[in-house]
Amino acid sequence: MLRMSGVNAFQGVRFKIMLVYLLLILFAMELIGAYFIQSLNQYILRNYEHTIAHEAQFLANVFSTPLGSFADQGTAIRQFVRPFSEVAGSSVYILDKDGTVVGTSANPFLVGQKRVDPEVTGALLGLQSQEIAVDPQTGSRQLYLALPVKYKGQVVGAVEFVAPMDAVYRSISRIIILFATGTLFALGLTAVLAVIIARTITGPITAVTRRARALAGGDFDQKVEIYSNDEIGELASTFNMLAGRLRNAIASTEQEKSRLQAIMSTMSDGVIATNGSDDILLINPAAAQLLQCTRSVLGAKLATVLPGKFSEGQIDVVELAEHTITVSVTALRERGQARGAKSGRVYVMRDVTEETRLEGARRRFVADVSHELRTPITTIKSYVEALLEGAMHDPSLTKRFLQVMDRETNRMTRLIRDLLQLSRLDAGYAVARKEPVDVSELFRGLAERFSLMAFRAGIRFETVLHGDAKVWIDRDQIDQVLDNVVSNSLKHTSANGHITVEASIDRNREVAVIRLADDGQGISANELPYIFDRFYRVDKARSRELGGTGLGLAIAREIIQRHEGEIYIESAEGVGTTARILLPLASRTVADGGVE
Repeated sequence: MLRMSGVNAFQGVRFKIMLVYLLLILFAMELIGAYFIQSLNQYILRNYEHTIAHEAQFLANVFSTPLGSFADQGTAIRQFVRPFSEVAGSSVYILDKDGTVVGTSANPFLVGQKRVDPEVTGALLGLQSQEIAVDPQTGSRQLYLALPVKYKGQVVGAVEFVAPMDAVYRSISRIIILFATGTLFALGLTAVLAVIIARTITGPITAVTRRARALAGGDFDQKVEIYSNDEIGELASTFNMLAGRLRNAIASTEQEKSRLQAIMSTMSDGVIATNGSDDILLINPAAAQLLQCTRSVLGAKLATVLPGKFSEGQIDVVELAEHTITVSVTALRERGQARGAKSGRVYVMRDVTEETRLEGARRRFVADVSHELRTPITTIKSYVEALLEGAMHDPSLTKRFLQVMDRETNRMTRLIRDLLQLSRLDAGYAVARKEPVDVSELFRGLAERFSLMAFRAGIRFETVLHGDAKVWIDRDQIDQVLDNVVSNSLKHTSANGHITVEASIDRNREVAVIRLADDGQGISANELPYIFDRFYRVDKARSRELGGTGLGLAIAREIIQRHEGEIYIESAEGVGTTARILLPLASRTVADGGVE
């Protein structure tokens, strides 16, 4: 017995396919039978038409003499054409050149009448015309055939046959019914065999398909029963092996995906993966936050969220909105892909805004400290040299020089004191000794310190208290904050100006709000974001003349933050400046367990 790949030949799919092909051939024979019927139909019709045409031609030859000589012999013509009419079962009309009936096998009363059929008209023009049409009186199909009668090359009349086609079509219908019956029987037998064979072949395949559909839906615990040792059985066995491997692969992939998602979600660096067309395939939360977008950008072009061109193997710096980020690119290549071809890219972004700012601040800090110290030291050295060169012998000059040296020394002392305080705040050594303090007491001390100073400067200084409460603060440190803020207002407010310090209590937020407003020169919108930077001066020349170090607001912010408070500066150039300081109430601190 033949064997095919370890499978019995009569059990294999090949044998079954051969059997199906045999059935298809049988079906093709039925199609050929239908074609045969069609051809037979055409043959019978052509043969019938040929017979009628042969008889008509014979009559046309008989009546080729001038038909006028038969004008009075209608009865003789009728007797002559009747045999032809009976043989064909048709009506015969003999017409003169005007289309008038001179003799007929049909109703004799038609003699002398004119035939207007299109076939007659064509015959009188010298053409043989025929057509199968429905008789409007009887409703049956008729063959209309007309031939010209010629005498010495001239058309002298016509012969028309009107033959019924019902008998012909009945014969054709009987033949069609016989073939249709045989065809239906063959089709029925073919259908029964096809169902049996299809069930044998497609049953296992249907089971495999059902299992595969469940597998595609995510149910990987699928197994197909093996019923035979043929190719279908091998397919089922292979499917079971594939399902097992796929189950293991999916489990491993899900595990790796979970790990990757956990890593991507917790990464501080932003990551974007794209395909070869730079469509975004993946974006982690850090990247979405950095680029201020959502996961809805998946599928969009990278340039919509990260403009610019980036090269592999190097780190590009991008200024994006208020952030400075570095972007490094790595190409993705699939296994077996040609060298140089890319299936996508991974963009790793890191926010270096704070690092850049701190590095710039460090450089500015070193430069500012050097500059701030160099100026007074240079001044003192110049005056010391002048005194040593003989100016000390002039008492008035010596006194003036010593006053300048004292002023510059005080300036350096303030600068070093502020630097030391900032250093202690940064290192956490400046411990705040907090205690409950009345806001009214703070305002009373503030008024005592600055009322006279404001009066001498020609500035109206006013304190307004909207309710009183205790705040949980280090009195000395908060006094320093208020002094720094009020001093800045005095320095930048012209004579006849107005400075108002008012306090209110926000019970909902459990804070005291201290608001200081002046109508001084104000701060431009470009400079406002930097006023808390160290050594930053809005009006550098005026600040130095008034002894400012540029560290007051930086110290104030550090102190307020260590008090769990907030400080805001709002300003408009030429309009004035408003500072808001929020300090926690002692009652809130008690509720939080901060006070014994």
